[in-house]
Amino acid sequence: MAVYSPFIAANKLGLGLQPGELGEIGKDPRGWLIGQLPKASRLPPRYEGLAHSSQLIEEGGKNYLERRNILGVKKFTNEVKQKLAAIQARESELLRMQANHRLAVAIESDTPFTERLVRFWSNHFSISATSNKPTIHYAGLAYENEAIRANMTGSFADMLIGVASHPVMLFYLDNTNSIGPNSPAGLQRNLGLNENYAREMLELHTLGVSGGYTQSDVIALAKMLTGWTVNLSAEYKALPNPSEAAGTFLYLQYAHEPGTQQLLGRSYSAPDWQQAVAAMRDLALHPSTATFIAEKLVRHFISDNPPASAVARLAKRFTETRGDLPSVHQALVEMDETWDSGWQKLKSPEDYVVSSIRALPGVPLSDGVLKVLNDSLASFNQMPFTAASPAGWPEQAEHWGGPDALIKRVEYINMVAGAVGRDFDARDLVAQILPENADLETAVRRSESKTQALTLLLASPQFQWRA
Repeated sequence: MAVYSPFIAANKLGLGLQPGELGEIGKDPRGWLIGQLPKASRLPPRYEGLAHSSQLIEEGGKNYLERRNILGVKKFTNEVKQKLAAIQARESELLRMQANHRLAVAIESDTPFTERLVRFWSNHFSISATSNKPTIHYAGLAYENEAIRANMTGSFADMLIGVASHPVMLFYLDNTNSIGPNSPAGLQRNLGLNENYAREMLELHTLGVSGGYTQSDVIALAKMLTGWTVNLSAEYKALPNPSEAAGTFLYLQYAHEPGTQQLLGRSYSAPDWQQAVAAMRDLALHPSTATFIAEKLVRHFISDNPPASAVARLAKRFTETRGDLPSVHQALVEMDETWDSGWQKLKSPEDYVVSSIRALPGVPLSDGVLKVLNDSLASFNQMPFTAASPAGWPEQAEHWGGPDALIKRVEYINMVAGAVGRDFDARDLVAQILPENADLETAVRRSESKTQALTLLLASPQFQWRA
């Protein structure tokens, strides 16, 4: 029978214990986690008032055009350089603001389990600002809130469709460049398919690489997704649909490949955008999708080597509830494997930074402090929305637990302890944030200073692991 530890609830499923939380969580660790699920779509206070993605995408498009026009001049004068620098400064400031807000939300969160879940799904449907597409520089955080967070209390199919119809994803995976070869637009301009998004939807978002699809299925899904684009013109002069806001999702019938398509042995004959919607709803309920999603959730929350029993049980709940996300997330909490202290996870760089500051109440989350913390994330190579590929950040410790990475963690903690170590007594903190460990408690107690004690606590193996 499982022992429901408040440390596992907060450190393994949440974002790290805050001093003073232990007593409340300890009354009912499972209930504390499950009680957060109805709030999963709630917009954190720091995000209220942020611009909608459509406004940010329009702004990004204008800046892109301005930069292109500047680079087209024949003489590269100081004035030209200053204009380019001004554009770069605007983009950098927006990226900095998004990163600061996102980090602060995790540190401040009173629903850390659902905040971790938002980050899990955001990584599952990963985007990357390193793709040199201004849309993602400007609207990455808006995408996470509008496509991921907003669908956390619905079904997996709802989230899949929400992601597919979000302009940021359509730009990122090049669906804006995909035209039905036999559509009026394709015949007129001699343009064709871009299979990128269809392939990633099958391989990374639904079935998994071993999910049983073929190249023919990729082509069929790509054809069904033609016409799914964004309301921006190539030159940002005239909108394809002037009656709709710039930067919003747009379906263009004249770019959609006509005809019935065959995907995984099923026929889809709807003549418009509903063809792709029907296909996505079926993909969301496919047995391969259930197993693929269950394995990723178990790998993220329980172990780098997911126990087969847990994967099977979670896949079963996914199938039984038709991908209802709150039900799947609750099943994760209810599994004995989740509470088995023998299954551990090394904290990712983001986990490590977030949990270290959550353990230090009163550290001011000013722009300056958040910039320093995000600079540390950059040194760990895990800034938000910068994963190297659409597969997102890897889950396994081998990707961030090597000797060089551990040295960087020690350097980070030395910086934190050097800045605030005198303000905290690690002897009081250790029992409030970690399970009892006599050796660690003795080492902290015998430290020569508060700064050294805090360094030992936050650099300890016990703090490095989510358990």
